[in-house]
Amino acid sequence: MKNNNLEKGVAIYLVVIIVSALSAVSLNIASIIIGGSKLVSNYADSVKSFYAADTGIEHALYNCFYNSSDLDFDGSIGGDSKYYYSVTIDGDCSSPTIMASKGEYRIDGTNPSSSRKISISY
Repeated sequence: MKNNNLEKGVAIYLVVIIVSALSAVSLNIASIIIGGSKLVSNYADSVKSFYAADTGIEHALYNCFYNSSDLDFDGSIGGDSKYYYSVTIDGDCSSPTIMASKGEYRIDGTNPSSSRKISISY
């Protein structure tokens, strides 16, 4: 009879150990998922910045071939203040020229959440 009374406390101890282990594992998995979602969000903003910079380069190439009066300029894509680019051109479009475009993605329209820079030479 004495052994049965001692074994009753072991069940509670095992339940506490198992619940603690499962809680620790689930918290680790949750932190991995949250960290991954932040990484993916930052990557998406980076891609948007890259395409804003690419738009600036395309605009600069168009200006060089059709409207050479506007060499250094800023702009946004479709008038949306979230997608901003700034272009500088080193040269006069007829000789070897270096173009640099900095693209920014601004979540709130004012502060950039990410930026990328592209430069080309021809």
